[in-house]
Amino acid sequence: MECKDRYVSGRNMRDELRDAKSNRDAAVALVVFSPAHAPTGIAPFDVRAGDVYCVVDPAAPDAATLEAAVRLARLMALQTLRERDIEVDAAAIAKALNGVREQLETLRSLKLTLTSIGTSARDVYAGLDKLRDGILARLTEAEAELRAH
Repeated sequence: MECKDRYVSGRNMRDELRDAKSNRDAAVALVVFSPAHAPTGIAPFDVRAGDVYCVVDPAAPDAATLEAAVRLARLMALQTLRERDIEVDAAAIAKALNGVREQLETLRSLKLTLTSIGTSARDVYAGLDKLRDGILARLTEAEAELRAH
């Protein structure tokens, strides 16, 4: 597993992951990027050159995305055990993983909607405060006018 919060070219990333897998005798690598440095098209996660790439925002980490990426990498690593007489239905795994990916994208979209709703609610609340202050100011003016007479 590698974590990157800096730009890494695609070629350099592949080379780094190849070396990391070799050094650790690993079948699959998982690389986690911050949103600012993630390659285009990998959010929430993707498979590239047999390795799993994912995006996790360190300021607001999404445990479901990281868990799904780790589980995907694990399934891919288990798939390499075919030589040990383990049967794996690659098509079923791919179908399940595509479903997970679609659901994670829906989750991300809903979170963005909630953020937008939250922003709108704050704006409405601020507008209501402004209206209340305006009402109080008009009442103060009216009371001052009554006192003057």
